Amino acid sequence: MTDILETLFSAWGDPTPEGRAVKTDAALGPDFYYADPNTPEPVVGRDSYLAYITQFASMMPGATAKVVAVSEHHGFARATVDFLQADGSPMMRGQYFADITDGRITRLIGFTGMGEPT
Repeated sequence: MTDILETLFSAWGDPTPEGRAVKTDAALGPDFYYADPNTPEPVVGRDSYLAYITQFASMMPGATAKVVAVSEHHGFARATVDFLQADGSPMMRGQYFADITDGRITRLIGFTGMGEPT
């Protein structure tokens, strides 16, 4: 399960549309659903997701997303992801919750930060 999340998030930093598509296609299941605090509404489907991460790539050239921790059980995973600027310096850390069916991600919900108490 860890590999599929690493593959998906590696697409965020891929410099080419073709590379992003290959990595995304290797990770997504049918009827993919994605939401995080930066999406005005949930993103549904492969093409919409690719458009979203292409927007990230154009706004943050050279930036990457790296999975730094994963825990999993019963077809679900929680991933901690660091978003890094082009020079490798940290930009943001997020936490993602994934539904995984037949080795593919069908739903991914992201949160900024780690849910620290305020």
